[in-house]
Amino acid sequence: MSTEVFAKAPPDELFQLEVDTWTQPYWDAAKDHQLKLPKCGDCQQYCELGASHCRHCRSQNISWIEHSGSGKVYSFTIIRFPVIPSLQDSVPYVPAVIELDGVDGLKLISNVVDAPLSEIEIGSAVSLRWHDREDGVSLPRFTLAK
Repeated sequence: MSTEVFAKAPPDELFQLEVDTWTQPYWDAAKDHQLKLPKCGDCQQYCELGASHCRHCRSQNISWIEHSGSGKVYSFTIIRFPVIPSLQDSVPYVPAVIELDGVDGLKLISNVVDAPLSEIEIGSAVSLRWHDREDGVSLPRFTLAK
């Protein structure tokens, strides 16, 4: 009998979506299960989500480029104990920094889900999985790549 423990997801009520001019294209694409990332139209460097301009050349000529969601775990922690009552059924969960492939080191903060805790490591390959909330928001989450 296996006693392997799998990563769960935090409850939806812990995430409050705040959209602004600079993140609206990201969240609009997410509703359609597309991961789109900001890229400078002038110097062709990827930009951080939410940035008003390219950190490399200061241009505001930003395009949104679709990405597969493949990447690797850059950093993570395992939350094992519910510090608030709404987390009771959601532990353990794994908040993680995901370094996306092929986009100049661009990283997303998300969660690793549906993966054995014992197999999650720095450098683990991950793939994108979408979580659709009841309020119509779609969140990118990641699981270990097969």
